[in-house]
Amino acid sequence: MAWLIAAIVFLIPLIFFPRAAAYILLAAVLLLGGWAFYESVSNSWTLAEAEKVTIAVGFNPATCPMATPVLARVSNGSKWPVRTVRFDIAVKRRGYSNEIGRLSHLLDDEAMPPGGLSHYCYALPVLIPPVKPEELEFTVPVKFVTFQ
Repeated sequence: MAWLIAAIVFLIPLIFFPRAAAYILLAAVLLLGGWAFYESVSNSWTLAEAEKVTIAVGFNPATCPMATPVLARVSNGSKWPVRTVRFDIAVKRRGYSNEIGRLSHLLDDEAMPPGGLSHYCYALPVLIPPVKPEELEFTVPVKFVTFQ
């Protein structure tokens, strides 16, 4: 929709002022180029700060109830306050590369200031094949951070 509006804003003057076409096109290129550069820089800053938000996952029946023994600790190492963190937890058997279970679409919506911590407990997914808890490895393959 934005491209349609931009095309209309720049095409109408081209029709009514054909002698100024080069200036209008130059203005359009400069405006769109500046906007694209700003978005690129903003996106790189956001991605760099999102990498500083870490998630540590482990099997911890001492901290979590026995029904939900998977502990996920979210730490905000960023200088920006975090609004939400969406992530997945992949479960693998130690020494193997394939996933045997996954907890998907998990959400930490507790607002965290810079340096803040939060933790949540989750149930183990159904593991195929069944594995002893001591042999499990947990990874976070997907993480999306939203800043305030």
